[in-house]
Amino acid sequence: MSTKGQGMMRGIDLKSGEVAGQVISTAFRRGLIVETSGPKDEVVKCLPPLVIGEDQLSQGLNILEDAIDSVIGSTGHMAA
Repeated sequence: MSTKGQGMMRGIDLKSGEVAGQVISTAFRRGLIVETSGPKDEVVKCLPPLVIGEDQLSQGLNILEDAIDSVIGSTGHMAA
């Protein structure tokens, strides 16, 4: 797993479109909308508004972190 981007625009490269798809589905069920990008949809894009409050940002990041942990832990995938 690696990150890329600038400023508030960040991407998390999960090296697998299947894993990234599961992460965005899990995050959506938990109240966070994120999408994928990359040639094989392997990157989870994070594009929060510049005017987001610290509490909302923390909540969104916690949801995303939990979704990634849930998917990687449940599938046995090891992100490189």
